[in-house]
Amino acid sequence: MSWHSDDEKSLGKETIIASLSFGAARKFAFKHKTTKQTISLILEKGSLLVMKGKTQEHWLHRLPPSKKIDKPRINLTFRNIIS
Repeated sequence: MSWHSDDEKSLGKETIIASLSFGAARKFAFKHKTTKQTISLILEKGSLLVMKGKTQEHWLHRLPPSKKIDKPRINLTFRNIIS
């Protein structure tokens, strides 16, 4: 998945997004929109990543491509959509 922010108007301002990972561990990366600083972490099986506050305003994120994946992974993402 390429660099992006989940900043759609339907999510509201300072949205909270929760991401629950099952299966194979995968790298996850953030990149600051202004400074271009990057931060990476490993999403282990059973891990919960919560993005909130100004995260979507100031940071891009992605699941970088992996050359060798030998185990399946499922990710459940939870967000509130404002109608």
